[in-house]
Amino acid sequence: MSVYDSKDLMSFNAAAREFDVPAMTLEMAAAQGALRVIELGGERRLLRPDVEQFVKRTIKRGAGNKVVSRINP
Repeated sequence: MSVYDSKDLMSFNAAAREFDVPAMTLEMAAAQGALRVIELGGERRLLRPDVEQFVKRTIKRGAGNKVVSRINP
């Protein structure tokens, strides 16, 4: 049995769908070492808490839909 619970392991595509980020962004983060990758049976998996933290601290950190300047019609 694995140390990690199967609910905590996600494929790159599943993580991209769930967190609404491009899969290539997750691939690049894993290649740069920002995300841990676990190989199970030849498949590369991501840890759910790592992906959550990565998305919170990088992608979702912006101003959101806040209007900074006035829009002239």
